[in-house]
Formats: sequence, C-alpha cells, structure tokens
Amino acid sequence: MPSYPHTQIFIGPKCTIDISGPHIQLLDSATGAVQFSTTSLGDEEKDALVKSGPIRCAAVDKAFSRLITCGEDKMLKVWDINIEKDVSAIKLFNQRELPKKPTEIAFTKDGQTILVSDKFGDVFSYPLHFVPPTAAQKAKRERDSIISHENPSDGTLILGHASPLNAFVLSQDEKFIITADRDEHIRVSWFPRGYVIEMYCLGHLKFVSAVHIPASHPELLISGGGDPVLKIWDWMNGKLKHEVEVWSAVEPFIVEYPAEKRKRAVGDDVDAQRGKEGKRGKDEKMKDKERQGTGDEVEPLSPEGTTTTAVDQKPEKVLVIHNIESSRQGDQNYVLFNAVGSTALFMFPYKDDASTDDINTLDFGRPVLDFSVLEDGDIMVILDGEWKAESSGPIAHVAMVKISSGELVEDKVARQSLLDALNSTCLLPATEEELKKLDLYHDLTAMPKHSSDPEAAAVDGDGVVPVGAPELSSSTVARRKAKGREGSEVQEGPSKKELGKLKARQAVKQARQQTGGEEEAPKMKRVKSERSSTDQDVIMAGGDQ
Repeated sequence: MPSYPHTQIFIGPKCTIDISGPHIQLLDSATGAVQFSTTSLGDEEKDALVKSGPIRCAAVDKAFSRLITCGEDKMLKVWDINIEKDVSAIKLFNQRELPKKPTEIAFTKDGQTILVSDKFGDVFSYPLHFVPPTAAQKAKRERDSIISHENPSDGTLILGHASPLNAFVLSQDEKFIITADRDEHIRVSWFPRGYVIEMYCLGHLKFVSAVHIPASHPELLISGGGDPVLKIWDWMNGKLKHEVEVWSAVEPFIVEYPAEKRKRAVGDDVDAQRGKEGKRGKDEKMKDKERQGTGDEVEPLSPEGTTTTAVDQKPEKVLVIHNIESSRQGDQNYVLFNAVGSTALFMFPYKDDASTDDINTLDFGRPVLDFSVLEDGDIMVILDGEWKAESSGPIAHVAMVKISSGELVEDKVARQSLLDALNSTCLLPATEEELKKLDLYHDLTAMPKHSSDPEAAAVDGDGVVPVGAPELSSSTVARRKAKGREGSEVQEGPSKKELGKLKARQAVKQARQQTGGEEEAPKMKRVKSERSSTDQDVIMAGGDQ
C-alpha cells in the first residue's frame, strides 16, 4: 500500500516533528522512536483532522515548544509540544480561522507572534494566545472592516500586495519584513508598521517564489522564482549585486510538468480566458452557437496538414524555485536551492563572480520536495518516495547530505537511527485518492502566468510601456488583447473610467494643496487591504525608525 510522503520535517536537539499529509508525528531525535502520532487520537479527533485536509503550512518556534499548522480548512492551529522522559505528546493549544488560505506561516523570534501571508496578498499577525471575539465585537468588526476581505479571527493587518504573496522573510533584527509576490515584486517594509515601504527590489521578470537572508550576510537577500537566474540583492538599497544563471543546471533534472490543460483548438484561447473571468453572458454564448452553426468547428490536425491545429503536446518544463538556504563551511559560504519537480539538490559558493559553472548538483533520482540546513551544517532532504519511478531496492523518503570539499555528498551515517525511522516506521499508509489530494507539484501550474490567464502580464506592440503612461492592471491589458483577437478595435490609452479616476485624484491633490494639507503620497498600486483609517503608505529612502 502506498504511504504519505513527508512534506515537512523539523529536527530539534531533543525531538523531531514530522508532517505527513494531515498527520503529525513526534520522534526522539537521538533514537528515532515515535513518541506520539495523531493517528493514535480518538476516532472523532482523528476524523476531524483528516477532514481538514493535508497540512499545507507549518512552522515551529525557536524553543521547539510550539508548532503551528494550517490545512485546507484555513484553520490556524497552535500545538503544545511536551517533551518528557516518560510521556511526550503534541496537544492542540488553540485554533482560529484565517480569512484566506495561507502561503506561508512563521513565528517571530520570541515565539509570541504568528505571521501569515495569504493568497489575497496580505500579511497578518496573530498573538500566540487566542481569545475568541464576542458577538458584539464581531458585529463591530464587520461594520468597520476596511480590509480586502473579512478576517474572522481579528488578525492585525501588516501589509498588502495587489497579487498573491508567495514568500516572506523577516530581517535578522526583525525591523523589516521582505515580501515577494506573483507579480515579480519584492518589497521591503517596516515591521510591524508595514504600511511604511522602505524599498523595492525590482528586476525579476516572472513570479518570485523564494527569498532568503543568509545568516552570515544579513545585508543580502537571495531571491528566485520563475526567472532563469537567482538574484542577490543589497536589499536595504534595492541594489542588485549579482545574479547566477541556474536554468541550464536545473532543466536536465526536471521530471514533473505542469498539469495538462484540456485539448483545445486554435481560437479557443478567448473562451478559456472568459471562463476565468466569470460566467459568460448571453451575447458570448450566442457567438459560440453562431460558430457552431456555420460549420467553423476545428478539426484535428491531419498528417497532410491543415490551417487548424490542436493543442496535444507535452507541456514545456517550468522552473519554480521552491526553497533557498545558505550554509557556511569553514571560511566559505554556500547557497543551496531546489526546484519543484526536480530530482536534484543544487549548490554554489557565494562569491562575486559565481556562475553556472560553479553549481554543484546531487541527483537523487526522484523529486526533491524540500530541504533544510541543520544547526550542525548537515542538510536534510525530503524526497517523493511515492514517485512513479520504480526501484528494486529500498526507497528513500529522506536523505542526509553534507558539504565535503565544496561538493554535495550523501551522508548515510549521520543521524542514522532517525533516518531509518523516517524511511520505515514513520511512513503512514495512504490511498491513491489521498495522495492525489496532496497535489505536490501544484506550483508548476499555479505559479506561471499563462497566455489565457487574465492576470498574465501583457503589453501591446513591442512590450514597452511609454514613460508616464497610466498604469493598467495586467487583467485589463489581457482583456484588451483578447478583444483584439476577436476582431474588435483595441483601445489605446486609458478608458473613460480610468480617466475619471485620474481626474478625481488630481482634484483631491489640488484641494489638499489649497487647504495646506499633506501632499499626496507617491503613486503606487494599492488595494483595500493596504489602507488604514489613519495611515498612508509611505516610501522611505533609508529613514530611521
């Protein structure tokens, strides 16, 4: 029977926490003995846990005393970790509902605050101790709500982006929070006053899915995503210091592809786009009927070749950087990373002239799901043990790696007892349907912007936006291009509605200047979630906090 792959593992000095599907296991870090498992809960508790779906996000505090998790049900759960000689267990401490599915969760250093980024582009903070609001407080919150979506657990809004957040990281002094989104933006904001924007690190052309601040160089930020390079920034000044081309090193090891779209014929792109924008109106449905009635159906591609083609090709390989970490060995610093659907772990030495030739790879023969650098420098790698590749010998779900003479080498001696347990006794049975729900390679489809995606970045002509032109949302541009494909005239420049908004902004600015009010803050994309009743976003250039 197949088993759940490990999705996250936290190795501490005394205990190890293993996340597999919807379940949590507590192991002795020295012996690998399983001290507690949620599979041993009562039927009612266990059914509720399974019903909540696979755990998508998890984090542990620095003291290894509490664990936070969140599954498909959007319930942020805080667990107490009790480590004793006779009885060790994990017990649910509290839980609260999140407004949207999270993309990442983390503790602050003191373990008293929980940070959550979500698919709506917001970052909220929550206290460790949760007191459910009363009915009166809920009613007042609904009346006074100004954020982009309802927050049922009274989280404090830190900041908001105009597109889904993929990753965030706090600076080592926790005075700044760096956030990365699907629209290629990296933003440096004050923490916890996230409405004050210190700097942007601009230069990515595709989504940013991973960011990392090396412990040895807290002034640097390493970022990666869909671009063929990793970028190294002086994040406080928004300056790009160096970039390393990684695509040519990663591409040969990618074995998973984006989920295939339905077979469609040329000319259906517009319909696919409409489907994402919402239900189609009667006029659009009539057009479909007219196309069908006039015999304009698209025939499959024949060997002789016709003017029509069918999309039935294997998807192209997609780069999605999953995780970036760093390690110091002697006097040398190394950058490690992995990519979604790739079978290898990658590493290069940090230096000003680092290039593709410096990238060292360790191929495991099956996809690397995640990895982490431990305090002693060892590297734990989580593999997809249920991947389709066949193997005659024992299948490894977890491997230990070390850096030796500047190369990645598998270490089968380090933490052998723990490793044996993770590869045998800790494996929990799962059905094919349960494995399918894990959707381990979802990011390959969800992260990139496709031509039929209304949010896909697109511009007319040669792709150059005139300086000073009003900013149009990517969805607006995509819809206009779709209209152009249908044969209607594509409007150039802002619409009447957009011109009206511009005039309104100018009028407000003039009124403020006449009354001696504050000057309007620098123009930037904002959503409702970025607003507050008293504060405005401010771009600071190296100002003191």
